Amino acid sequence: MVTKEAIEAALAAHAQWKKRLQDAITTGQSEFKPDAVKKDNACQFGQWLYGLPQQDTASEDFKKVKMLHAEFHKIAGEILMLALSGKKENAMKMLGFGGSYGTATGKLVLALQSWKGKI
Repeated sequence: MVTKEAIEAALAAHAQWKKRLQDAITTGQSEFKPDAVKKDNACQFGQWLYGLPQQDTASEDFKKVKMLHAEFHKIAGEILMLALSGKKENAMKMLGFGGSYGTATGKLVLALQSWKGKI
């Protein structure tokens, strides 16, 4: 069942990723693996999202959030891969202002907030 609490938890959890990625770029290390980060069904929100009953997955909000959530993870995984392979400048470009990470995050946040507002 879709709840405001689940959506708020997703917003909080995904907000932590920018710091994790910044740390990986700075140190060249991370406890996370890029291939795992790229999976949109491995995080707690992704597991919840994929586990929703069929009546909840038919909505346009679900479809939009699912697509944007997958895009977020794809980009986060790419940034982590760059950071761990020493390509700090490229990783920072994606993570920085105007980069693909901010764009993807902004779209996901707006879609989640819109969905939450309809509950």
